[in-house]
Amino acid sequence: MSEKRFTTLETMVAYHEDTIQKLNDVVYKQQVMIDKLEEKIDALARHLQGADHPAADEAEK
Repeated sequence: MSEKRFTTLETMVAYHEDTIQKLNDVVYKQQVMIDKLEEKIDALARHLQGADHPAADEAEK
């Protein structure tokens, strides 16, 4: 294999590794965001379930 061809391949591999790392970072950040949104949805669902039964809450007081 010629030196020029080898250098070209090394450059391509480095570029692909960089691209993969950037994509991995994006996927990680998106997963963190998804996890936070799921927590908020769960909290909102619990809040709404409590709001569905205000009479039961008042009866207990």
